[in-house]
Amino acid sequence: MRLLYLTADPGVPVLGHKGASVHVRELATALSHLGAEVAIASPRTEPAGDSLDAPIDLDLRAELAALGEAVLDVARLFGAEAIYERYSLFSAAGVEAAATLGIPHVLEVNAPLRAEASRFRKLPHPVLAEEIERAVFRSTSSILVVSPALRSWLEAEGVAPERVEVVPNAVAPERFGPRHERSDGAFVTGFCGSLKAWHGVEALLEACAVAFAEEPSLRLEVVGSGPLENLVREARLPADRLVVHGALPHAEAIERLRGWSAGVAPYLPLDGFYFSPLKVFEYMAAGLCPVASALGEIPALLGEGERGVLVRAGDASGLATALVELARNRGWASELGSRARAHVLETYSWERNARAVLDALGVLPGELAA
Repeated sequence: MRLLYLTADPGVPVLGHKGASVHVRELATALSHLGAEVAIASPRTEPAGDSLDAPIDLDLRAELAALGEAVLDVARLFGAEAIYERYSLFSAAGVEAAATLGIPHVLEVNAPLRAEASRFRKLPHPVLAEEIERAVFRSTSSILVVSPALRSWLEAEGVAPERVEVVPNAVAPERFGPRHERSDGAFVTGFCGSLKAWHGVEALLEACAVAFAEEPSLRLEVVGSGPLENLVREARLPADRLVVHGALPHAEAIERLRGWSAGVAPYLPLDGFYFSPLKVFEYMAAGLCPVASALGEIPALLGEGERGVLVRAGDASGLATALVELARNRGWASELGSRARAHVLETYSWERNARAVLDALGVLPGELAA
């Protein structure tokens, strides 16, 4: 099958370090490994520090000033037999091209983008955004979402439940070796991801200020960049106990993870929490003890505390207590990390997600080799 993977959001650089970028690359790679011939159409394919590990065509860049015509031209040039699209605001090009060519279209929804933009940013042309969104949801063959909360949101928007399947984020198991044992006596807690308003950076820094005073072995490392990066770089924490790496290529970020003892996802309270946090899956795959806010599907992912530590969202004091307890009971932390690693490597893989995509497109395994 010749599959066009369309990601029209200019905020998702295909070769960048963001979680969304990792998602696009890993899923495209898994689809390629299963035998699909994949091309990615995106306005952001410039070199940005990462790479694709499969023979995937990035030369089919859509000139998105004339999005609809560009995607249709790309699909025709590639000879696409199906279109898989990452949902983007103001983009109906994928479903329109699929309808014109008479090929299947499947939509991946990672966030309620219109609602998110209205809440956290300024959304231009909200009426047009809603019209396009409803048209896309109505026209696509089926929709894959990363969380049950997104399925509920789509149902509230009028999408029939049978057209929606939950496919959470995942990992590529071959990229995650076991955690490195440290010889310096430090208990390193790490955060990896975009430093955005709802990610709880303030709570993490406040918790570390308290925990560091109680437990001298604790350290903090941060990998990532974003709007709140200045808070991390200006944090009033001892210089020898905080390391800020900034954004790193994915392979380098994973290598950093393997030197940590715990990985933190300190999300702030958020109604209708809809994320499938890639950072938590990757902490678990690396064998870290995950410490995360008890929101959405995170408690189930962590086995209600059997595979990690759950804290109340936005509770810096509770987070500080959890970090101190883990540093003082490292055997427990290591056991939780081992359980987390075993669970994720067995249950969540990009290959499994790729199979779900092909199934949604109506492709049988033997047809890929035809």
